[in-house]
Amino acid sequence: MNNASKREQYIKRLKELWYIISRNIFLLTNGIIALVVVLLLFFGNTQSGLFLGFILIINVTLGLAQDIRAWYTLQTLQLLTAPRVIRILPDGKEESVLTEEIVKGDTLKLKTGDVLPCDGTLLESYTIELSMGLLTGESNSFPKQKGDYILAGSIITAGSGLLMTDTVFKESRIARMTEGIRDFSVNESPIQKAVNSIVRYSGYILIGVIFFVIARGFLLHISGVVVIKNIGALASSIVPQGLVFALTLLFAYGATHLFKRNVLLQEVNAVEKLGRIKNLCMDKTGTLTENRPMVERMEVPSEMTLEQARILTSLYLGGSQDVSQTILALKEFIGDIHFSGHIIDIIPFSSWHPYGALEVISSAGKKNILLIGSGEYLAQYLIDAKEKEWLREIEKREALQGKRIICLFQSASEHLSKDLVQAKLSFVAIFILSSKLRPGIEEAITFFQNRGTHIRIISGDHPETVRAVALLAGVKHCDQVITGAEMKDWTDADFLERASHYSLFARIAPEQKEKIIEALKHNGFTAMVGDGANDALAIKKADLGIAMFEGAPATRQLASVVLMNNSFTALPGGVELSESIIKNAEIFSSLFFGTALTGLFFFLGMSLLGFSFPLTPLNITLINYFTVGFPGILVSYWTIWNVEKVHAQSTEKFLEKISPFIISSSFFQSLVMLTVFFLSPQNMRNDESHLLVILTWCIIGYIFFLFTPAFYRGALLLLQRRDLLLLTFFEVGFAFLLLHIPFLLQFFEVGGNLPDMHSFPLLFILFGLYGILQYGIVFTLKKYVTHI
Repeated sequence: MNNASKREQYIKRLKELWYIISRNIFLLTNGIIALVVVLLLFFGNTQSGLFLGFILIINVTLGLAQDIRAWYTLQTLQLLTAPRVIRILPDGKEESVLTEEIVKGDTLKLKTGDVLPCDGTLLESYTIELSMGLLTGESNSFPKQKGDYILAGSIITAGSGLLMTDTVFKESRIARMTEGIRDFSVNESPIQKAVNSIVRYSGYILIGVIFFVIARGFLLHISGVVVIKNIGALASSIVPQGLVFALTLLFAYGATHLFKRNVLLQEVNAVEKLGRIKNLCMDKTGTLTENRPMVERMEVPSEMTLEQARILTSLYLGGSQDVSQTILALKEFIGDIHFSGHIIDIIPFSSWHPYGALEVISSAGKKNILLIGSGEYLAQYLIDAKEKEWLREIEKREALQGKRIICLFQSASEHLSKDLVQAKLSFVAIFILSSKLRPGIEEAITFFQNRGTHIRIISGDHPETVRAVALLAGVKHCDQVITGAEMKDWTDADFLERASHYSLFARIAPEQKEKIIEALKHNGFTAMVGDGANDALAIKKADLGIAMFEGAPATRQLASVVLMNNSFTALPGGVELSESIIKNAEIFSSLFFGTALTGLFFFLGMSLLGFSFPLTPLNITLINYFTVGFPGILVSYWTIWNVEKVHAQSTEKFLEKISPFIISSSFFQSLVMLTVFFLSPQNMRNDESHLLVILTWCIIGYIFFLFTPAFYRGALLLLQRRDLLLLTFFEVGFAFLLLHIPFLLQFFEVGGNLPDMHSFPLLFILFGLYGILQYGIVFTLKKYVTHI
């Protein structure tokens, strides 16, 4: 890597680090608490100011360290799929380089499936074709000639060539188009969208609360220090700011463990998206079946001998520059190929026109025009009706067995042309190909369908071939197959209305595949699995793009998930872990939102009854350790555990699912705290730090946590119950030490003395009643929550 590239990479990393630092530091709650620290020091409350400032620095530092660690882990994983290209050195040697290492004037070797990393001029075009769909939104493929200027972001769909770079990537048009888009902020997952909305609106609520506290303090002549502490305490309790970072860390933790299961995430939130799939779309070849087909046999027409067919097939295969798996299978079947002809013209095979063609003069001096591709497409140009009937019989027979056919034709026209009207085709040979189902594919399909996921096969193959393979793999709803020809005249409205009615799509063109995905997104969360260059734009369009590691570079770059073992069967393991992470994210969210809502309800109750908020910022910090911090560590540990049983996919939105549980629980928690406050001795009610309220919030907040896993995960495993018991012992022990170590009491501003022992039976009764009530809330609401 040259010095300029190193400098650019260094600057890029610094910008990303600054983004992480700024999003950890420049927060509303941090700003308010920092202001509270300054004001406490200004008013002479040095001890409280220093202690609160120390806690603020510790919390920010820990969050920042974890965030940077997560970022570094993802960067390391993403290097495995970083886009690389072949650079031609001055001495003619080739080297594989990262796109960031390219400089102006480099010569790059382009092949099918590459995404152009820079703008530049074609030095050589070996029948190269490209799609500019990422730039224009149009997925058509166009041929390019030597001397043409082409833009970065174009996808090579056929052929190959040499490119002289005119820019580096950051100066290209597509780089300017996407400037400012950050990996951390684009394409948020459902949970992230919900959490960010709640954090934003809770910030607005906090601003209103602050104005109220200041106005009340001014009217009632309350001490400025007390008002400042109230503001700090409310800022710490009402805004669940830490949840955003907790989710990021949870997702990053999941991404690391998913990699051990051969699932690489290129977006940190893809770990959640794996568990949200309603429509799972995939190609047949390379996903359901092995990528490399096997040629079973070759059939030739009556006018052609087997030896003649082999010679012409060898001539085409030797002159063609196609390196697709199908062509490689044909070469393996034919055997030794020694090409000694002279190529006049080539049309490379492409999904945009389902054939390849070659005009060549053989070593014997005879000119041949040969075409290979879909018999169904090219049969219309046959000059012999008997050959058409022969083809139909073979297609019908083989397709019912899940076989594919590929046909080799010769043309009687004078010159090779893309206009096939005058092609005058006749058969050379028909090749029968078969592909084995990938090992474990039936179990993987069953896994998704048991979750309620709709499997949809989108293929370019014959309809009966698609149906036969889908049935063999166990795909449901295979009674109807629709073809690209039948969809040719569909409008956008037709796609929206009718695409979701089908599970099998055959003879589909790339631009149709993209429209199908767009339509299915309106039907539910849609994922696309693919490996070819023709899948790239559909993968880009999907809610979740999934690519094979050995697939085309274009699909790998655009996908959010890469299957490192090139097998769809890796996905169920990823979904199992995703399911666990989603449930733990729901638990995390409930802890944060529950604490925030309890604080808000308690503040409203105290204000309506004419009292100040009886807690300080350091009190809230202590309470958060018991109700969120320590339980959160356990939830993080549970992240790598799969749920005991993967249930049918939930149809509820995140907020619809968690809100009834959190709101009802928080409301009753605040009622218990208000009851304790008014039952406490008169002298305690005037303390700015109310010991009984602190203890009550810690205890009932922890009781709330004990019921939360059961609400979201269902019956807990024996080891999880053991973990909860151990955590309970730890929290009780920590509370005991806290109450007997004066320094800790002073540090967290826990003032006042415990009331006499006669008060404790009443407290235990209240806690017991709350526990019974919480039990009732859990098992009353569970029946309204799907797949618990």
